[in-house]
Amino acid sequence: MPTTYQIVALSALDPEGTDTRDEPKLVFPDALKMAQGLKDQGKAFRVFAHGEPSGEQLQALRDLGAVEVLPTI
Repeated sequence: MPTTYQIVALSALDPEGTDTRDEPKLVFPDALKMAQGLKDQGKAFRVFAHGEPSGEQLQALRDLGAVEVLPTI
């Protein structure tokens, strides 16, 4: 099963960016696109990785400005 990611924007309603209930689980290319979109909008975001992400994938998300990348197994 591939690693999936939830990208959660920090907001006034969720300033910690920890509410994943309504966030889709995305495969890496889609997660990267979503993270890039949030970066382009100037929004901070947190990433939750489900499974075993590669170091390169985690670094790519950090490079886009993820506040934190949290692996969840």
